[in-house]
Amino acid sequence: MLSSVVTTSTMEPSSQDADTGASTTLSPLQDVDPSPAPPCGLLYWRPLLAMAVGALMFGSGTVVSLLYFTRVGHVPYLLGPLFLSVGLMLLVTGLVWIPMLKQSLEHKKYRKISMKLQK
Repeated sequence: MLSSVVTTSTMEPSSQDADTGASTTLSPLQDVDPSPAPPCGLLYWRPLLAMAVGALMFGSGTVVSLLYFTRVGHVPYLLGPLFLSVGLMLLVTGLVWIPMLKQSLEHKKYRKISMKLQK
């Protein structure tokens, strides 16, 4: 990527030998060092775990509820609906958590860029 640099020098008639120059880039975003993003496994392990546990609990709640309503085995009444509700809650929580993490990462990236531009 080509960097455009503007060099300005002020030459005062009284001091011809003292040359002062300042260089600034036209695109301030080129100065920002993008930090390497952590691997997806480190970012999303909690929501993925919540979704996996929620799916397992939802599935087991479905099986336990079917066993109760078909009267195949001796299953406590509240066990099926309890697993269904907790499993669905964890599954939805994990599904909502992932977009929130993505939005948080974008916000942090833009905040770093704006802090770099203010300096």
